[in-house]
Amino acid sequence: MMKTVCVVGLGYIGLPTALMLASHGNRVKAVDYNKELVDKLQRGEVTFEEKGLPELFDAARSNIEFLHDYPDADVYIVAVPTPYLADSKKVDAVYVCGAVENVLEACHDGSIVVVESTISPGTIDRHV
Repeated sequence: MMKTVCVVGLGYIGLPTALMLASHGNRVKAVDYNKELVDKLQRGEVTFEEKGLPELFDAARSNIEFLHDYPDADVYIVAVPTPYLADSKKVDAVYVCGAVENVLEACHDGSIVVVESTISPGTIDRHV
């Protein structure tokens, strides 16, 4: 049975990750809160320049869906920004925690959630 992978955050890490998974035959649902970004991707427009990205996008098109809302999926990969706060010398985990909260509302029991971010162990437990 083919699993559905949801990639949350379609920036420099999330979009290539989603496209790579889809280009290798995985069913991928790709989500971002930025409606304009999702609309462009739905129209087939690559949203930033990276060598090989347009070709990867073309290879992935039949297995990827770009969404505004969080779907039910078997696996979630959260790849949202974790800005560094120079004043406190810490990362701001608000985007990561917000994305995980949204995933928890959409997922079913047994779903796997992978956080692809530079955060310390226990961050999600303390904030979600």
